[in-house]
Amino acid sequence: MLLAAEKPLSTIYSVEVSGWDRTHSFFVEKSELSWSEETGKQLALSRQLSEGEMIFVRLLQPTEGDRAFPVAYEAEPLPATSRGQRQFRLRRAVPRSAGRD
Repeated sequence: MLLAAEKPLSTIYSVEVSGWDRTHSFFVEKSELSWSEETGKQLALSRQLSEGEMIFVRLLQPTEGDRAFPVAYEAEPLPATSRGQRQFRLRRAVPRSAGRD
């Protein structure tokens, strides 16, 4: 009989991340997105983002002729890595209403 693993399995994807950083400068950066049921989607970047900042994530893995389109996420800052990269948990961005009357 196999024992359950103590550490949850996660899947790693090569991604391209774009958006505007904390200084309002547009950036495009390659990263690895880690995805597990326990921790959700997380990635590390070389720049700082504000809480709730919208970024766009596009898969870089090859597909069969289909182009991967960017998906909008909101960034939730996490503690930095030991190498100084900023980590973020991603929440799928929800469309907002145009205005309230």
